[in-house]
Amino acid sequence: MKSEKFCLILLTIFACLFLFTYSYNAKLSNNIEKMRKLTKAYELYVSGSNEFSRYVQDNNLKELDWLISKKLLSDVRSKLDQAKENYRKGNYADASVLLREVKDVENPWMDEIYFYLGMSLYKIGELESSKLFLSAFIENFQYSIYRKEALLLLRDLSGEDVKRRVDDILSKMGI
Repeated sequence: MKSEKFCLILLTIFACLFLFTYSYNAKLSNNIEKMRKLTKAYELYVSGSNEFSRYVQDNNLKELDWLISKKLLSDVRSKLDQAKENYRKGNYADASVLLREVKDVENPWMDEIYFYLGMSLYKIGELESSKLFLSAFIENFQYSIYRKEALLLLRDLSGEDVKRRVDDILSKMGI
C-alpha cells in the first residue's frame, strides 16, 4: 500500500513537471516565432518594401503600428518632394498626380500639398480645380509661407466677390 502511494505521488510529481516543462517550451516557441516575425518586419521596413504595412497587419504585430505611421509620413514626404521637383522642372501634370495621391493623408505638410496642387492645376489649365484647392488653402492655412502667392493667384483667377475678400486679406497683411 505504501509503495502504491509512493508511486502515485511520484507519478503526480512527474506529471506536474512534464506539464510545466511542456507549457514553458510552448511559450518559448511562441516567443521565438514572434521574434522571427518582428525581425522579418524590420527587414522589410529597412529595405523600403511596400509589403511592410501589410505584413505587420497580417501578422498582428501591434508593437510596430507606430512604424507604419512613420513609413506613411516618409512616403508622403518623398512624394511631396518629388512633386515639388517636378513643379520646378515644369512637369506640372506629374506634380499634380503625385500631390493628388497624398492630399487626403493626414500629415504636417498639408499646406505645401494644397498650395503646389493648386499651382500645378493652374499651370495645366484646370482653373476651377485650381481655385478650389487655393481657396481651401487660404481658408485652412492662415500662417503658411505660401499664403501671399496663393492669394495673389486666387485674386487673378476669381470673380468680384472672391477678389474683394482676397484684397481684404492682402490689405490686412500689409500688401
